[in-house]
Amino acid sequence: MHVLQRELSIAPMTNSLDTLRATPAEKLLQYSDTVVFLIALIAYFFLTQISTIFFNPVSNTGTFWPGSGLVLGLLLVLPSRQWSWVIAAVAISEIISNQLTDYPFVLSLFWTSSNCIEPLIGAALIRRSGNMTGTLAPQENLFRFIAFAVILAPAVGACIGSFGTFQALGTPILNTWPKWFIGDALGVLVVAPVLLTRIGTSSPLNWSREQMIFAVLLVITGSLVLRNWSSFLDIILPYLFLPFALWSALRFGLRGTVLTILFIASASTLSINFGYVPFQTALLPEIHGVTMMQVRLLIVSSTALVVAALTHDLTQGLSNEKRLLRQAHRDELTGLYNRAGLNFRVENSIQRRQSDKPLHLLICDLDAFKPVNDENGHLAGDEVLIEVAARLTACIRDGDAAARIGGDEFVVLLDNSDAVAVTFIASRIIEQMAKPVRGSFGVVELSMSIGITKWEAGSDIETAMRAADKALYTAKHEGKNRYVWAPAPS
Repeated sequence: MHVLQRELSIAPMTNSLDTLRATPAEKLLQYSDTVVFLIALIAYFFLTQISTIFFNPVSNTGTFWPGSGLVLGLLLVLPSRQWSWVIAAVAISEIISNQLTDYPFVLSLFWTSSNCIEPLIGAALIRRSGNMTGTLAPQENLFRFIAFAVILAPAVGACIGSFGTFQALGTPILNTWPKWFIGDALGVLVVAPVLLTRIGTSSPLNWSREQMIFAVLLVITGSLVLRNWSSFLDIILPYLFLPFALWSALRFGLRGTVLTILFIASASTLSINFGYVPFQTALLPEIHGVTMMQVRLLIVSSTALVVAALTHDLTQGLSNEKRLLRQAHRDELTGLYNRAGLNFRVENSIQRRQSDKPLHLLICDLDAFKPVNDENGHLAGDEVLIEVAARLTACIRDGDAAARIGGDEFVVLLDNSDAVAVTFIASRIIEQMAKPVRGSFGVVELSMSIGITKWEAGSDIETAMRAADKALYTAKHEGKNRYVWAPAPS
């Protein structure tokens, strides 16, 4: 046979869209050597047989070789000590499969060598670059994946395979090398990410409305595109897959993009098997039309993955920025605002303040908290503070804010509130703080004193804080476990 089996395609595979982001540091899978060997042997042999049954290598009806992507993905998700078991399984599957199709034994040896060496090169280079699990994000990881696994390794594999084909069958290397290279490169780009993004299964009933609309439109578009209409339309219509690939990249993350690519590639290959001649024109015979489809799939797949990785990086960057902002504005122990966060929240409240309802500040201080630390230790004190923060948060409204500005000192900012609402909230805080606190240390009794001030428009926060602090001191002096209003400014 003059055209390689490596131009064959994968059987259709189904998976649902998954909107979860790709995890930046996946853990390596842990299986016994026997399980790894059997999984690799069965999966690889199954793919070769399905490809042989469904796609005729003589007529070049396949578009990508799935085995290259399967093996690379397995190597990257498994510890390197188990690579030998995967390669042994591939070698056995290759030799058996090739002998079942009556290929010369020498040719089988070259093909087996190619399909064992190629994924080893790609996986080793990716690992050496620092990407130990083959994750496709951030973008640097994806670019290394494309350079090492999609370009370099398939180029080496194509050299070995095409040279063996020349030696055994006399087929010119220039005839076989491009097809081998494109088929393996596309196989890696389509299949390996399925393993590298750890795609699971989920029921379509759990999909969002956008996912359902996307899936339906993609199937309809595929059924219209992958058929012969006219020379002009057959060249233009396959480009309609690109918007779907970009849609998935922008909206569904890396995993959704990987599944979209898998569907497009599998549907394209199946349609070719059932009589569709891609890019049909008098200038492009069928075999060249298939090559054009392979190139188009390479462009669509790589573009979508790059956009998905970029979107992931941008989203991750925003998440990191929010996390850093939270760390800068939040108390590490209680999760309440710290001083910087309180100032930020105050500025925000000023901007959306209603003139008829002023702001109020409550400075709250636990009574006799020091003995808790002295008698039970600082860990017990931390437990108490966490419980106090939870109770304080439960007593205020959604639009209000609570902050911890000292060891056992808290501030409550009440937005757009009148004296009646403030008095009610202060009373509720005192009532809740009087309840016993239970923890690993046992039970402690607490109380809280509160100083309250109205924050007038035009006055600064420090003036209001000093007024509330003086009121707090008065509450402590008058017997604690109470609230005191600061006198109105004269």
